[in-house]
Amino acid sequence: IDAHRQEEYELLLELAQIPSPSNHEHKLAAFCKAWLDQQGAEGVYIDEVLNVIYPTGCTDSNDLVVFMAHSDVVFPDTDTLPMRVENGRIHCPGVCDDTANVVAMLMAAKYIAQQNMLPSNCGVLLVVNSGEEGLGNLKGCRRIMQDYGSRIREFVTFDDKNGQGVDRAVGSM
Repeated sequence: IDAHRQEEYELLLELAQIPSPSNHEHKLAAFCKAWLDQQGAEGVYIDEVLNVIYPTGCTDSNDLVVFMAHSDVVFPDTDTLPMRVENGRIHCPGVCDDTANVVAMLMAAKYIAQQNMLPSNCGVLLVVNSGEEGLGNLKGCRRIMQDYGSRIREFVTFDDKNGQGVDRAVGSM
């Protein structure tokens, strides 16, 4: 982790400026897929609702563990997002919710791909999901559940910066 801290920081700077309002995550999804492909991740795809999915160790029937961080932000900007950096701290709309977690997931995916790590008793889906904020109404998560729900044995989503674990459902209309 320490050896890649600068790379992670630079990736965060780059991702933070890509506009990604709910229901308009096209640019960020394309960037994430291309970045994962460049890191050697195989089988990465973008589904119909703009989830970027990296399956590893998945067969047609094995149980799955899902890790997810969302790509959309609450800000409606469709142009490059305003950003300033002061003393290494990044100030930009959506950088904590949830771009920093997307970067952490991408870096983990890079490690998994480059180390050719395969889980031994299940498949793993690493997902940069769409439509989490506001009127996105959890569309990306709903699609993952639609496509894989009966096979999912564990589901972890990374969101915000509080460093707290939540083990209760979040409501959605």
